[in-house]
Formats: sequence, structure tokens, C-alpha cells
Amino acid sequence: MKKNQISVLLLVFFVAFSINVFAAMEEEKLYVAIEGEGKIAVFDTATRSLLRHIDLAYERHGMVMSVSPHNIQVAPDGKTVWVTANGSHGDHGGKPAATGHEEDGDGPHGRVMEAPTDEVLVIDPETDAIIRRIPIGQALHLAHVVLTPDSSTAYVTAQNENAIYTLDARHYTVTGKIQAPTGSQPHGLRVAPDGSKAYIALLQGKGMGILDLVSGKWETLPLEGAAVQTAVTPDGKLALASLYDTKKLAVYNTASKTLHYIDLLKPARGPVQLYPSPDSRYVYVADQGHYFGQPNSQWLFKVDLAKSTVVWSLKAGTAPHGIVIAKDGAHAYVTNLVSDDLSVMDLNTDTEIARISVGREPNGISLWNRHSGGTP
Repeated sequence: MKKNQISVLLLVFFVAFSINVFAAMEEEKLYVAIEGEGKIAVFDTATRSLLRHIDLAYERHGMVMSVSPHNIQVAPDGKTVWVTANGSHGDHGGKPAATGHEEDGDGPHGRVMEAPTDEVLVIDPETDAIIRRIPIGQALHLAHVVLTPDSSTAYVTAQNENAIYTLDARHYTVTGKIQAPTGSQPHGLRVAPDGSKAYIALLQGKGMGILDLVSGKWETLPLEGAAVQTAVTPDGKLALASLYDTKKLAVYNTASKTLHYIDLLKPARGPVQLYPSPDSRYVYVADQGHYFGQPNSQWLFKVDLAKSTVVWSLKAGTAPHGIVIAKDGAHAYVTNLVSDDLSVMDLNTDTEIARISVGREPNGISLWNRHSGGTP
């Protein structure tokens, strides 16, 4: 073997070894779906610095196929990270690869222009490498993904298909499809802490789907608005839904099966993701606006669930979208869709303590910890 070949092999080995070593040193990481760039940004929470980008593009038949990540979820056991990624037709969509070849077809220079696939990606948090691509379909708009508490099953909403796909999270296969009501457009979803039920936000259906994960029975709870995302308090007593158009929070008591609403403050433009505190006392609501003719918001609302009222509003970036709270309840991390940054919130003082540039259109967010697994 020639000297230059040996040198290249040694360099490749050194780089791979270095990546694994440094990844093993990382104790806690944030994963952010950068929807406008087709990437995942990985941040170190200790230093509040960018560790790396994971490019989700891939090559097929000489074409570079790009996908747009919408939502991201670290598995409860911390062993995998799951991403809903939709085929991109935009400015970072399918393009000829550098080594692409000419084919007959309707694309530029005779290349075949294939329709990109909506897929679920699985990432290894130890190496931050994509270990599996699970194709689902085309033009489905895969919205959110969640996993059962034992990390054995993943559920994925296909908004345009009015369906929820079930995946074997150990073998990375699609195992079934649950049909939601026609035209309901299921979007966000969360699983109860005991793994018994999934609560699904029905955007167009203006309701909450309650899916029994044991029997498969579906129930629709009508709501007073378009539901974007759900949440379940850690004690399992309340299931919540953000209502975008009516600027309300729906609160469902899982034991008594009663429902009431909490009005958000007048500055509310359109609440999207929400996240309960570890003690189940509060829920934090990211008020985005921006879509459906609404102006941009900049607020994160803190809601006291016992008092059914907004007790504080925290200023974030422009159009707060995704939110996750550390397991100790000390910090919240919020993606700002329009200002392209990440807000770090100190929840002991209810103030923003840092603003970090992350990339174009940051969307979903999830937290990985080496010792305590994943935080939804």
C-alpha cells in the first residue's frame, strides 16, 4: 500500500476515534430540528455551545435528496433520537449530486426528478450519526413523534393522511397505521407516563384524540379551538392541549374526565408547544403566532394549573415554537422560529439568560442526558 493511502487511512481513523471520544465526554445535549436547513443542531447545555450539525440529506440515483426535520424526540431510555423528516421541495430540495449521472427523464439535463420521501430518522446520541432511515410515504407531513415509556414503540402523526403510524422502535420497522377521523389533521401528541394512552392534538378537527394503547380504542374529545400540541403532567392527572385560534389552554382531568379552559393573556398570538414542570404544578406555553394570518409573538407563558391562570410571561425571541424543560426544572429551552435562535430560560428567576443563534427556522427540540435518558 502506498504511503499516501496509509496516511489517508490513518487520518480517517483518527477523526472517527476523536468524534467518538469527544461524544463520550458529553453529558447533556440539546437536539434542535433546523427545518429551514435540513439539519439537526446539537448543543452542549453545560457550555451553551454548538457541538455539531447533522446533515439529513442523502443521495439517491445521483441526486441529493433533502428532507426538512419538523419534530425531534429523544427516547426515554436515552439510546436513540427520533426525527420526523419531510421530503423537501423547497430551496434545499433534490439537486444533482456532484457525482451524479445523466438519465432520461423530465428533470434538468435529463435527470429523473424523484419525489422525496417523508421518513422517520433514528440517530445514535453517542456518535450523532444517523443509524436508520424509515420511509413512510410521500406528502404526508409527518408532524410529531413520541415513544412509549419503555422505548419499545414509536407513534408518528401523518397530518395530511389523518393517521398515526406505529413503529417497532427496537427493530426500526413500521408495524401499523391507526386512522384518525377524516379531515382531523393530527399534529402533536404525547403519551401518558404509565404508557396507557396517547393524547393527540387534532388541528383541523378541533379536538383531542384519546388513544388507548392497549385496546386500540379511539375517542375524540371536542375542543373549543384548533389543537396544535398536547402535554401530560408527570403525575398523569392532566392532559393539556394548546388551542391556536382561540388562544386557550384545554385542561382535561384524566380521572374525572372533565374539561375546562384557561385563557391566555391578551398579547397571545397563537400558542403551539407546551411543557409541564417536573412537579406538575405549572405548564409553560410557547406562544408563536406567525401562521394563519397571526402576527409574530415573543412570549412564553407560565400557567399555574391549580389556579388555572397565567402567572407570568417571559420574553423570548421572535415566534417561540418548541420548548423542553430540564429534568431538574431549573432551565427551559425554547426555539424561536422567526428570529432563528434558541432562548435559554432560568425558571428559578423566570428570565431569559441567553440567546443562541441556531439556524433557519428552528422547530422541534428535545434533551438527552447520559445518566437520566431522554426528556420529551
